[in-house]
Amino acid sequence: MPRSRLPRAVLAAICAFALSVAAAAALETREVEAVVTILERLSVETGRTVFYDERAAREWFEIDAESSRLIPAAGFGEASWKSAFDRTMTGFLAAIPQPELERMTRDFSGRLGKMTPEHRQMATAMLREQVKHIDALREQGERYRPMVAPYAARLRLLSRRN
Repeated sequence: MPRSRLPRAVLAAICAFALSVAAAAALETREVEAVVTILERLSVETGRTVFYDERAAREWFEIDAESSRLIPAAGFGEASWKSAFDRTMTGFLAAIPQPELERMTRDFSGRLGKMTPEHRQMATAMLREQVKHIDALREQGERYRPMVAPYAARLRLLSRRN
């Protein structure tokens, strides 16, 4: 390959890689719909509340593998389920209005009055760390918020079951 074409070829390869990474990171509405619908069905089957942490996608995948197998029927493998679940849930966290999160934090803090001062101090420190963690997750999910926001009411119901 002549030297003048080498930089163009490298640039083209970099652009193709960047586009493939962007496509992999994109969240499609159909994925959100599938994740929410699967979670609704599994939540009814199990009576479990939907929550989000680093292990939640795997737990729901395992629950589904032992029951209805909705996840593979929707076209997800374990890795693609985790990706779609994580993006959906962080998008959901980003879609929760800041005043609502602050109210939830105040409500929880209000329940700390029933503790000893030492336990209240420990719980307050843990709550502050949780708020920081949730803020980081909300920041991650901000780019998915537009796709997830139409499903926020359904996800809110799932997160409040039981």
